[in-house]
Amino acid sequence: MRFVNKLSYSCAQKLAAAMNENHQKRSVYYFSFQIIFGGVIKNIVLLSLAILLGVLLPALVSAAVFAAIRMLAGGYHMDTYGKCLLVSIFMFMLAALTAQYTYQYWNYTSLAVLIAITLVYGLYTMIRYAPKDTPHKPITDSREIKKFKVLSILCLVVLIISASILAYFNLNIFALAICFGSILELFTVTPLGNNFFDMIRNGIAHKREKAA
Repeated sequence: MRFVNKLSYSCAQKLAAAMNENHQKRSVYYFSFQIIFGGVIKNIVLLSLAILLGVLLPALVSAAVFAAIRMLAGGYHMDTYGKCLLVSIFMFMLAALTAQYTYQYWNYTSLAVLIAITLVYGLYTMIRYAPKDTPHKPITDSREIKKFKVLSILCLVVLIISASILAYFNLNIFALAICFGSILELFTVTPLGNNFFDMIRNGIAHKREKAA
């Protein structure tokens, strides 16, 4: 979104000037402000839609799980904040709506199968592809790669244990939200997921070009 970029640039410029910093530092501040302002807007939109659709709790759980794994395993990044907002909110709402309106149809066996699939899929993805870095912040140190890979696996295991405990106490909606949030984030780490999101990104760009 343009106003996020403009606001971030203005704040970064003022901060760099006040602290007598160079252009490189200003770029760091700009990126930091983008994350802060973008996160605030994303949370506002997420909360507003979740409340409107009556899926606040599963949406929060799915988003929190997604974010927890993403901090360690990385994942696909859209080229603009607007695209990121659109796609991520759609994914969280899809996960939340599915959990909210299907949880009563999941028995213990089917939920246990989903949890097991999430674990196996997650372990394979973490071992094979994590951490997924970005062009702006590549991870090249083998020790760092190993550290984030191990932490990603530990995070996934903790989430799977949590989902299993919730399922045991028949809190299926939250167990589903954990699984769906995990699967969505894991998908962004894989080459298949990257190709899929590339198609979405290019499709959005093409529609904007036609509209212009």
